Amino acid sequence: MKVEIERKPKSVSWVDSRLETSRAVAVAVATVGLLFALHSPSARAAGEVQADAPPCAMCHGMLGEGSAYGVPRLAGQNADYLSHALSMFKAGTRASAVMQPIAHSLSDTEISQLAGYFSKQNAPLVDAAAPKSSQLVLAGKQLAETGAGKVAACFSCHGAQGTGNGARFPSIAGQPAQFVINRLHQFQARAVGITPQPGTMTAVSTTLNEKQIEEVAAYLSQLER
Repeated sequence: MKVEIERKPKSVSWVDSRLETSRAVAVAVATVGLLFALHSPSARAAGEVQADAPPCAMCHGMLGEGSAYGVPRLAGQNADYLSHALSMFKAGTRASAVMQPIAHSLSDTEISQLAGYFSKQNAPLVDAAAPKSSQLVLAGKQLAETGAGKVAACFSCHGAQGTGNGARFPSIAGQPAQFVINRLHQFQARAVGITPQPGTMTAVSTTLNEKQIEEVAAYLSQLER
């Protein structure tokens, strides 16, 4: 007699976990491709690769331009900041299910090379052609330059025109609008049930309402470095 065994469907959490793992592997492959390019004879010079090399292109784009779906822009980012961020992912002091395993596989030299490569790229803005209300952009410009009420000006920490300031304050100029929105929401989520340390982005995010978040995101996404 043949006995049929009922197989239970996989849970949603199991599926999500598998998708997350697959994405991490895909990004890792892209990163390894870049590292091979960095060490290959075709590299133009130390820390540089040819334009057709795959610099973590699976998520961040061929030149690190990011995407309109919320992937951050790495092109032109401060090298010190990128090195610091990757080192934090590697040490586990900055959380990301995707980036932590990738960073953990990198040597300090490779982290420095990746940071140097992306800091030298000049990619087009992914949101440049996206329609944005001029009123929205102008309001965001004011928030970024001078702030409003309890809201601190973005450029007071992130440098003139949002070009970044050392290892702590990244460049925010040209970041995709959806990434800015998502990131500020993440900071706001961190602030729930705690008193954020003054001066941190977690604290700053609590002073922003949803309309202001959309305004500053619209402005920064159009801002050339």
